[in-house]
Amino acid sequence: GIINVLHGDEARLLGARTALEALTMVPGIDVNRDQYGSPALRVRGVDFFFNNGNIKVLIDGLPISREAAGQNGAVLLMPIEQIERIELIRGPGTGVHGDFAFMGLVNLVTRHQGKGISVSVGRGSRRSLMAHFADASQSGDWRLSGNLSDWQSDRFDTSDALDNDEQRRMLSLQLGWKRLDLQLAAIDRDWQGWVPNRGGANQPPPPSPIRENLQIERSHNLQLRYRLRDREDERAALWLQRRHNVYERQNAQFEGPRSEIGGEWLRRFGRHQWLLQVQWARLEVERASLPGPPPAMIVRDSRALRSLSVQDQIDFGAGFQLTAGLRYDSLQDVDSKLTPRLAAIWQINPRHLLKAQYSEGFRSPGPVDGVYSGSTVESQAFEQVQTRELGYVYRRPQFLLRVTGFSNRISHMFFPPGNRFFGQDLGVRAQGLEFELSHQPISWLKWQATWSTANAFDDRAAVVNVPGQGPVSFGGASVGQPESLGNLALLFNPDGAWSAGMHWQHVGRRADRGQAGFQPGYQQLNLGLRYQPATLPKLRVDWGLRNALADDVYYIETRPGMPLQLNRYAEREWSLGVSWSFD
Repeated sequence: GIINVLHGDEARLLGARTALEALTMVPGIDVNRDQYGSPALRVRGVDFFFNNGNIKVLIDGLPISREAAGQNGAVLLMPIEQIERIELIRGPGTGVHGDFAFMGLVNLVTRHQGKGISVSVGRGSRRSLMAHFADASQSGDWRLSGNLSDWQSDRFDTSDALDNDEQRRMLSLQLGWKRLDLQLAAIDRDWQGWVPNRGGANQPPPPSPIRENLQIERSHNLQLRYRLRDREDERAALWLQRRHNVYERQNAQFEGPRSEIGGEWLRRFGRHQWLLQVQWARLEVERASLPGPPPAMIVRDSRALRSLSVQDQIDFGAGFQLTAGLRYDSLQDVDSKLTPRLAAIWQINPRHLLKAQYSEGFRSPGPVDGVYSGSTVESQAFEQVQTRELGYVYRRPQFLLRVTGFSNRISHMFFPPGNRFFGQDLGVRAQGLEFELSHQPISWLKWQATWSTANAFDDRAAVVNVPGQGPVSFGGASVGQPESLGNLALLFNPDGAWSAGMHWQHVGRRADRGQAGFQPGYQQLNLGLRYQPATLPKLRVDWGLRNALADDVYYIETRPGMPLQLNRYAEREWSLGVSWSFD
């Protein structure tokens, strides 16, 4: 697939404090936060301001959010000190990850090597603590590693710099004995404070400019995995997984577990490398109240999900490789779907590489999408996406150029009952280009640049209300779609002890409901400085400054058929951190 890898230490030096801020360096990714500070990604110009932008997010390979809740989880707000690297795939070229790996996949690989502690403070009474550790028996039979962070603040982690109290804790723990592995990922977030109370277009102003609100998340995933085979040419494993999620926000709540049993087998036969994966899951909704006027609808449900994936990676020699995959998913009483994937790589010579891929993905409906109506079961087709990608990579020592072109088509889109789009067969079509350049001309200087543009036509973007009839949609530019995204990053390390970074981010003007109007874009300058003396290598001091020029940064929050919400994050954000390694 078309993969990006971001390293935590580099992102911290460029001023990033969280995984979300590090992802601004990826072309085609527009980073957003809603009025409660929760994160979302707008991928390749297509707007989904829920489920983190229809991106599936993993912690060390474990999914943590419950996407059927229709709310944004806090996982992308993980502190950058906790992260070793971030792996990201844009688009649905992630078939083995199944449901909700719709617009992309993010894997946060946390620190499971060595022992260390990090303390950080910042503006808005922000303070955070992170610790990581790793140990193993001399024989290697026992392994234990993990990391934990605690982040607290009372300002600037929400729009308009309003007063709020926030605390979030994140944990990743791994325990192994011979071929048996136990893994736990957990998130605990409490947010309470004031949010803007804005009225819609052509409506009277609200009686109060602000209102008090809260957001709560309790999420964890526990997996027990047994490795049946663990050889270079053959790997096989079985696993049990139990995920539980609680979300509360405004008048919308969700609570429920997801239980899964699965297995996979990977085996090489000559030029073929086969992957077989099978999963069975029970999806339960214990409590879900849908947003809207009282009384809110309360739903309970339990359904089975069955999945089977088959993939063959064929090495034809002469630098040519082909990967063909097919996945089948069936959600009880709702829908079933076959999703194919076909990808080719041609290494023309050591410097030139071509990639091509066709892939499909899907999203199953949840309570907010109207598929659950009390005790009544309603069948509904999965939301679908089809993507074509073509990539070119040029490499030489200390230099990398990557160019990617893509086209998307999204169909069978979901809308809650009562929404003016409900019952209409609306979709999105998008095309775009993405450029990435990295160069290290001398040993102490490295620079990176990205630029991307997307042209997404969204049937939801413009609607005319016809008296006596239903709304008529004629579409337009995808809401919130930036005309262009750009980044320029410089990394300096002139003497070994001192390092510095500078990151300039450009977000072009953004489409406003597909009409002629636009919302302005913004520029953001982020700075970083690090000191790690050779005489005391276990010590590291990091300083960062985000939005050094104090530009007005407006994140666009959207809801189908509702006025735009502009969330202003305009303050300079400084941070200072001290880390100590015990190795």
